[in-house]
Amino acid sequence: MARNLPNRKRRTLWSQSGPSPRLVFGAAIIAIVGVLGMTPKEFFGIPLAWPFAALWGAMGWGRVGLSLRPMILLVIFGVMQDIVSNAPLGCFALINLLVYGMSAGIADQTDGMRDTLVAFVGPVVLLSAAFLLVWGFASITSDHIVRTWPLLTSFINTGLIYAFANRMYDLGRRPGESPGGNG
Repeated sequence: MARNLPNRKRRTLWSQSGPSPRLVFGAAIIAIVGVLGMTPKEFFGIPLAWPFAALWGAMGWGRVGLSLRPMILLVIFGVMQDIVSNAPLGCFALINLLVYGMSAGIADQTDGMRDTLVAFVGPVVLLSAAFLLVWGFASITSDHIVRTWPLLTSFINTGLIYAFANRMYDLGRRPGESPGGNG
């Protein structure tokens, strides 16, 4: 005689963890990628386009609304990126915070709409805005128009990796929950 068991979703460790462990895990991945990005990035003499890892956190963490802890982490990651890339202090921190705020705004405006179109268009819009901000800051601070291709390849890598790893930066808010309380 077969037992009829109800279909239960398996609860994973990730689904049972709260926003704090998720935030720490995502921040650790960003820090590891950032540290690895300080090493020479060539493969058989071909330079590799390294992703802007802090933008993964800005796009993903912003989906829960505005919260202080992700903002502090994004500022720290931005200042570290400013130092590594010899950018004026605060440029990448500002870009990370602007993308984070836009992500929170998109999440607030599309709450309840978790279909494929919103999940695809939101990050594309955010990455496009971040690309324009990075390109604009680089062009203004260097007194000449910066070539777009190297930046574009880094942003393509950032977007492709985020497409596969975006759940790592999900702090666990469900549609309809009040924003800002989980981060």
